[in-house]
Amino acid sequence: MYGFSSRRIVLAQVLTNSCRSVLQDVVTNHMGFIQNVRLFPFSIKLFSTGEEEVKTRQSEEFSFTVSYLINSCGLSPETAKSAAKRVKFQSAEKPDSVLKVLKDRGFTNIQIAKLIRVRPNLLVAHPERSILPKLEFLNSIGITDAELADVCSSTPAILGQSLENSIIPNYNFLKSVLLSDENVIKAFRKKSRIFNQDLQKKVYPKLAVLRELGMPESFIALVLTCYAPVVLQPRSNFDENVKKVIELGFDPQKCGFIHAMQVFASISEPTRERKLDVLRRWGWSDEDIRLAFRRCPGYLNSSENKIIGALDFLVNKMGWQSTVIADYPDTFLMNLERRVIPRCLVIKVLQLKGLLKKNLSVGQILGPVEKVFLCRFVTKYVDDIPQLVNVYKRKEDLQSLDLNCNVSSATIIC
Repeated sequence: MYGFSSRRIVLAQVLTNSCRSVLQDVVTNHMGFIQNVRLFPFSIKLFSTGEEEVKTRQSEEFSFTVSYLINSCGLSPETAKSAAKRVKFQSAEKPDSVLKVLKDRGFTNIQIAKLIRVRPNLLVAHPERSILPKLEFLNSIGITDAELADVCSSTPAILGQSLENSIIPNYNFLKSVLLSDENVIKAFRKKSRIFNQDLQKKVYPKLAVLRELGMPESFIALVLTCYAPVVLQPRSNFDENVKKVIELGFDPQKCGFIHAMQVFASISEPTRERKLDVLRRWGWSDEDIRLAFRRCPGYLNSSENKIIGALDFLVNKMGWQSTVIADYPDTFLMNLERRVIPRCLVIKVLQLKGLLKKNLSVGQILGPVEKVFLCRFVTKYVDDIPQLVNVYKRKEDLQSLDLNCNVSSATIIC
């Protein structure tokens, strides 16, 4: 009995100690949890404060950059905000040093604004390492500061090119083809975008094709200096366009081949087709289109509105057949208001007065330079028709004139 009671007392003590231990653990863990819960909002507060500080700093940095772009670089507020998304700085030290270099090299405020608008990250470049060496190298081959300012502001990517890996290799390549610094400078002035390419990789293979077709080296040089899009287009397009131009009958040993290639390189096929559809609606056949293209490939560079405007006047006002213009497609490249209309009105007046006794082609009317046209058709008849000069200058009221004179399909009958 005594033993049983003793065991019960010991068991009770053990249970009591165990319960006490469990209770202590629960309380301890609970207090830790409470402490953690108390600390947790503080952690969130610290995190939020840090995030807010970053946002505030970024906002101040953005505002400073926008202000600098407006006040120091001449950008409009809207343009400055757009540019500030691509470049940010906290102080004016580095951008000031960049602007000083540009101004010292002759860049005007307008040119700086053009340059920075397109390439704002130039403001964080190191002028002594990144900008000056390029300008000095281009100076060394004969390009003046004024030319550099003009070209670089129009083609800012040049200043983003590596001097050692891009600009110098491209210069050496162009020099090997163009043979002189003078010709390289000419290419730089006219087609500065060519300096942004890997010429050895992208252009050399195309020049090899042109040489295989028999194109003279002088024409190769002409392509690089004046018609760079011909060799800057993707290789697949280049090969396809070469095939098309040859099928149209152009000879690689004549300039017309280059002009045709330039049109195909500069105008997308959908755009060309839209223009050709306009001509078809005005009565041109596919043969008329090919004839006009062989005579003057560049006529397809004219906008659809310009083509329609010229046809509307010449067909509906002058009474010409639209296909007559296929014999002289240069018409579409001329200024309608300043050249085509005044000359045609003068010819109408002379017709009405019976002063012209021979047939005139479209080329005879629109082709001569102004001095020659005035001598042949205005000055010569001014004694007979004093108002002819005013007709040419479009100062004379022509509403009373009958513009419905006899016109053949190929010439104006006078």
